Amino acid sequence: MSATHYLPSRQFSMVALSIVLSAGLVYGAKAYTEPHPTSFSTDASKETGLAAAHADWAATLASVQADAGITAPQAPDIAVVDGMRQAAKSNNMTETAARTLLVNLTNAKAQGLGNDIPTQNGLIANAAAAFKQDPRSTQYIQKNLVVVADSKDAVYAYANALATVLAQNKGDEYKQTLIAIDNATSLKNADYLKPLAGLSKQYASLTKAFLAVPVPQTLVPFHLQLVNNFQTITNTYPAMKDILVDPLKGLSALQTFKSTTDESYRVFINIAQAITKGGILFRKDEPGAAWAVLLSLQH
Repeated sequence: MSATHYLPSRQFSMVALSIVLSAGLVYGAKAYTEPHPTSFSTDASKETGLAAAHADWAATLASVQADAGITAPQAPDIAVVDGMRQAAKSNNMTETAARTLLVNLTNAKAQGLGNDIPTQNGLIANAAAAFKQDPRSTQYIQKNLVVVADSKDAVYAYANALATVLAQNKGDEYKQTLIAIDNATSLKNADYLKPLAGLSKQYASLTKAFLAVPVPQTLVPFHLQLVNNFQTITNTYPAMKDILVDPLKGLSALQTFKSTTDESYRVFINIAQAITKGGILFRKDEPGAAWAVLLSLQH
């Protein structure tokens, strides 16, 4: 890298030089107009000259900058900038983000910004926030669940039913999804993304099965969050399948996929704790025995 990257820009140097020159002129004006230390003169004209020098410092600075050819940049027309941002939009999130970032960077540079780290961090943060994907398009509410009255028997039946749904599922969707995406992105081969269609169907099937489980009233908040989480995970698959042609879209969906899966695990822990605190006991051959095993893994 050239050493010039560590030196001030030409514009910065010119501004700094103009400030130094201005300070020198103001100091010279002050020294010329102030009374000499050994003199006891109180000439009114000298006092007037000193006051004028102090009052005219801004004009002096402006004059020096004008002589040096330095002027404050004019902010671009906001309507034009907004029009360019609209024109930058497309169906491809990555292309849209790149074009919009370029428009915003150009806008910042036109105002004398863009090379400093805070401005660049702000541009990147705005781009990330503007194009963050939210796959939570379908959200279920309590009336979508099969809610039953609270009782020990109801919790017992719920624990067995939910554990049965999970036991009937392969349980490797998360791992297989990450493997498919890793292979596709490492080898730049979209064929490795084909399994995502089947994995998406498995999550959709689980969501549907969860909706059919009778839920005791006290466990509704946990179960509802679980259902919505699995629906959100299902919704991430169409975007993850586009990760090679639209990386930003795919990576955003992948991030949501991973974070929602982690959140779902915590919901399962909360359900297991609620079942255990209710004093529900299961035989070793019952599906509900899995809840105690899950809690034992936390220690």
